[in-house]
Amino acid sequence: MIELADNACHLMVTSPPYFNAPFDYKDHFSSYSDFLELIKDFANETYRVLVDGRVACVNCDDMLVNGQKYPVVADITRLFIEAGFRYRDKIIWRKPEGYIRISRRSGVMLQHPYPMYFYPDNIQESILIFQKGHFDYSKIDKGVKEASKIDKDEFQGNKWFLSVWDMVNRLPFLNKGNDN
Repeated sequence: MIELADNACHLMVTSPPYFNAPFDYKDHFSSYSDFLELIKDFANETYRVLVDGRVACVNCDDMLVNGQKYPVVADITRLFIEAGFRYRDKIIWRKPEGYIRISRRSGVMLQHPYPMYFYPDNIQESILIFQKGHFDYSKIDKGVKEASKIDKDEFQGNKWFLSVWDMVNRLPFLNKGNDN
């Protein structure tokens, strides 16, 4: 983001590379520390380019790699706070039941029905919301403020007031040639 000036962005939304996810980024990072260093640099750059009061949203999830679970959500939260952000909120993105890209962890329990073989299939991701400083509505032009109003029917209908959002990730279906 070096090409962006300080305080140039009003919103940042991203889904950074998942740490060595077997389906997209297998062996992309040489270590978890290297992954966290990238996220740390990104958090600092995001803080630099965001306007005061604005938000950064990060879509991420804990990652299971070669049988080891990495606390990606907790570590990204820590790194953004260390960069100066306020941790504002977390939305859980719940995928449809039966949506499993690569992990069929629950199948282990079917083969070995004993407590220590229990591993749930992951059908959720986190959308972390961070804010740089505090937002001041008095500095926003009245026309811009009115044009930015959220439609109440859409807000209610989509249940945006809840911290768990049901959303379908269409990308896996599009990759298979389906137009859904």
